Amino acid sequence: MKEVMTFKAGKFVFCDQYDKPQIEKQLVEAATLNSAISDLPILPKWSSQIDPELLYSSVAGTAAIEGNALVAEEVRALDEGKIPDAGHTAKDKLEITNLIGAYRLLDERQAMPSTAHLLAESHIRDLHRQITIGLPYEDNIPGVYRNGMVKVGDKAHGGIYTPPKIIEDVEMLMREFIEWINSGDLLNENAFVRAALAHYHFSLIHPFWDGNGRVARLVEALLLQSEGIRYVPKMLSNYYYRHVDDYYRAFSDTIRAEKDVTPFLEFNLRGVIESLQTMKTRIANLIRMLVMREHLHLLGSNKTISKRQNDLITLLLDDSSGKQFTLHELQKSLPYSMLYRKVSEMTARRDLKNLLDRKLLVVDADGRYSLNLRGFDL
Repeated sequence: MKEVMTFKAGKFVFCDQYDKPQIEKQLVEAATLNSAISDLPILPKWSSQIDPELLYSSVAGTAAIEGNALVAEEVRALDEGKIPDAGHTAKDKLEITNLIGAYRLLDERQAMPSTAHLLAESHIRDLHRQITIGLPYEDNIPGVYRNGMVKVGDKAHGGIYTPPKIIEDVEMLMREFIEWINSGDLLNENAFVRAALAHYHFSLIHPFWDGNGRVARLVEALLLQSEGIRYVPKMLSNYYYRHVDDYYRAFSDTIRAEKDVTPFLEFNLRGVIESLQTMKTRIANLIRMLVMREHLHLLGSNKTISKRQNDLITLLLDDSSGKQFTLHELQKSLPYSMLYRKVSEMTARRDLKNLLDRKLLVVDADGRYSLNLRGFDL
């Protein structure tokens, strides 16, 4: 813990004290999941699908916390130059474009491994400049610290917080923040904890007129990426958006706790664990689908299933959305009806039974069929 006496705002505390048993329990779970994901094989084509999805979801999430209405699909379209002008302001679209550029700055930074784990004020100023350049925020100058009072939060989420307000305090606290986050104690701290502490304390200093939340979440992502942690850096922003009330409340509870950052760390690590669980399941299912394709080839080769049955499973594997279907939809609705519109109901039932027996399909109590991605699990 580090205490700094400011010129006007009184004592500011950089705190790394937390409930060890509770946080350690979450850290063990996070470490286990992260290790499991690291051990899973990832095909390049999977990464080329997953990485852009996470980027656009993260950009949409972190922007939505600040009131931007573009969703992930629109973020992708905007990045590809396809989004129509109707429905969104020029400001909304520029915020998104700037954020996409900021996340790509993180990827460039990650390509410098010798010092990637160290944070510098220049990185923070660069991120803020990228995020706010060209935007009509009152008083804000991209990359320049504020000199004046702002208020953060509201009564509905635990109260209003007033960060240090004069430029001398802001500049001093940012220097102290950089020194503290790069200190031996913090570098030896768990990577998830260090990144969360950076997020929290940067937000307390609130050094810019606007864009502080987005910069805080990007700084957290930068520190996680610098430790070789995949997926989570971009997934957390979306988690914060989906739990935005708890996000704000975690800040307020931690501010009130003063010398105990447990509330914010607990909330943050719940997001880390949820993100890791989601990604572990997704990658495991991609691997299961790969195994199923190979098994399907073998079943087709030895005539255990018919070509039509093979084509149905291939159709479901190509869709990859986990879509369910009924016997009626199999014969009457596209794309299944391309295979079954000229087939009798008895033949369709026989096909489904064989695929159920081979554990390629499962059926629920409502008679809806879907791929059995766990058919090969022990």
